[in-house]
Amino acid sequence: MKKAYNSKKLVIKMIISLFIISVLLFSLVQVFPVFAQEEYGASFTGTFSDEGVDTDDDGSYEYLRLSIEVNVTIADRYTIDAGGLYDANNDYVVVSDNKTVNLDVGINIVDIDLSGEEIFSSEINPTTVASIYLYNETGDTIDSLYDEPLSTVYSYSQFDRPSIVIEFSMIKRTIMLDQDGIITMVDSYTLTNLGFRANQVTVGIPEGAYNIEVRDEMGTLETSTENNMMTITFRDDVETDKIETIYIDYHMPWDELVSQQNGDGFTLHFNFYEQFNSTVGKLLASITLPKGAELESSNPVSNTKTKQGIQETISFSLSNVEPSQDLSFTVKYKYLVFWGSFYPTIWVGIVVIVGTAAFFLFGKPKTVSAPAIMVDSKELKSFIDAYEEKATVRQELDDLEERLQKGKIPRRRYKVRRKMLEGRFTAISRNLSKISETLMTGGSKYSSLLRQIELSEAKLEGAHRDMERIKARYSRGEVSKGAYGKLLEEYQNRIDEAEAAIEGVLLSLRD
Repeated sequence: MKKAYNSKKLVIKMIISLFIISVLLFSLVQVFPVFAQEEYGASFTGTFSDEGVDTDDDGSYEYLRLSIEVNVTIADRYTIDAGGLYDANNDYVVVSDNKTVNLDVGINIVDIDLSGEEIFSSEINPTTVASIYLYNETGDTIDSLYDEPLSTVYSYSQFDRPSIVIEFSMIKRTIMLDQDGIITMVDSYTLTNLGFRANQVTVGIPEGAYNIEVRDEMGTLETSTENNMMTITFRDDVETDKIETIYIDYHMPWDELVSQQNGDGFTLHFNFYEQFNSTVGKLLASITLPKGAELESSNPVSNTKTKQGIQETISFSLSNVEPSQDLSFTVKYKYLVFWGSFYPTIWVGIVVIVGTAAFFLFGKPKTVSAPAIMVDSKELKSFIDAYEEKATVRQELDDLEERLQKGKIPRRRYKVRRKMLEGRFTAISRNLSKISETLMTGGSKYSSLLRQIELSEAKLEGAHRDMERIKARYSRGEVSKGAYGKLLEEYQNRIDEAEAAIEGVLLSLRD
């Protein structure tokens, strides 16, 4: 009986103890935020509201406004940073905004405006705010909120459609007429993005063009063509006020552009009407005639005429060109057809005669070395450092992709991290392009090495692209497991070879 009584007494004591502990824990939870506020000076209340803001009454939202409550115990200057939206499928919108304000003691409401154009362009219907941070004046994080639901599901179509405005600051067309009846053309476009972030541009392609290749400084670009209008996808998004240059190489049928009159009279006729629909800062055209041809006239009159050996090149330059202008060009020249067949024979004969005479008169000719042009060692080091950084970022992108496939990183964090790395990769590539232009002037040695890098980069990019395609096909069940493994191994070997070639060039540059 006594034992039962003691057990009952023990249970009662345990219940009382648990009650006291619960009360104390509850009190600490309630008191802790107050301590935190007093220590840091401010904290989120956990309450915020959201609404779409239409500033110009056009029926669509310019911003998604987050009105965030901050409880301040020490008046000071604080920064609120909110960013990242995602939908029910965890698809992510990379959008953020921050505001630094002086806050008084008490409850303050700070408005953060997230870009409606970014939301529209994502084609994602946001339901949740990924993160909200509160910083003090020294930049220390003093409070944060994560995965906060919005008051409603917003449709991306409720927000402002981005305005993409691309200005062509310069268009240049280079035409080379070969004595064998081949026309080679290169169009280069230097453009500035004056509107929202752009990932494509559309240009016209002359009817009849063939063997078309579109590229930027880093290699081939993806395209689609319909009705002689080509849509070019940039390697990376072109941000507002950024400049990009693309090149289009192609051939044209001889009869499309050149007509023959009176035996040795020829007329080249072309125009730029298909190339643009807005004002162009500068329009340039350069025509290299067949070897042995002589210019008779041109309309408009050419700005310059140069001659190298027996080959003439004429150039035109126009400024602030409007699409409504007459942009047809006519070049008349004389050309004796026998030049096409006799020119190689004549020069081979001259070389043989001169070489034979030199051998008998002077013996084995001495090698004459072209004077080497000194390259600034700082420029060379900058190029090597930038390239190594580029390789590091590329590896980080590959590792990030692998972590996503293995489920080691949430998709929304993957997207934010990938966006950041891609931004770094683009900035490094543009910097490398500028340094390369300087190194190219350093002589044939550097030109040759840089061309080797360009070729290896093109191979590397192609192998990565092929690898992504085969992975997509395998995931759709279009390729067997055995074939998939062999192709992956082949593409990886191509990647390894290209990377080894690039490393070899960098070693040569270090020497």
